[in-house]
Amino acid sequence: MRRFSLFLIAGICAIAVYFGVNSFETLTEQSADESAKLQLDYDAYSEGISTVLFDDTGAINYTLQAERQVHFNDDSTELEKPYIRLYEDGNSRWNIVANSGRISSLYADSSSASDAATQSIELSGDIEVYSLDELGNRMQLTTDYLNFNPQTKTMETDRLVTVVTDSMQLTSTGMFADLNQDAIFFKRETRGTYENSPD
Repeated sequence: MRRFSLFLIAGICAIAVYFGVNSFETLTEQSADESAKLQLDYDAYSEGISTVLFDDTGAINYTLQAERQVHFNDDSTELEKPYIRLYEDGNSRWNIVANSGRISSLYADSSSASDAATQSIELSGDIEVYSLDELGNRMQLTTDYLNFNPQTKTMETDRLVTVVTDSMQLTSTGMFADLNQDAIFFKRETRGTYENSPD
């Protein structure tokens, strides 16, 4: 009887050890799968960035500042509170601020590096584009989404846009702007008011 009890206890211990080891292997495999899912999809993170970009002649083309920047493995970049300043003949001419921005991967839509110049920045949330001309006249454009190409200095949106100057207020749904030419083309449902400045 004593032998049978020892044999029974040894058998129960062996079964318990077998199930314990098997369960541990399953838990280890599950946690390896979960950790693979939780792997970071970004490769760089920075706060308080300030970048200066130059044109082909070596002059400042534009500057880009942001409170936070995250660069992802797919070569895209997300920006928090971006501030873009465009230069013309060495002087700051246009300024763009937004709540957030996204720079798509450099060659996502192209087959060669030469198309990198067409890269654009998607801006969203409380966007304000403003400029001051040589006479001190201020122009302000606001919208909630904007696709901006810093190389060609063009921007476009299909959303509601409001433009305010010293003598005019205008709203439109959608617009295209060429900042090199100081030209804004409104797409549809354009309405505005104009005031004569006092002499």
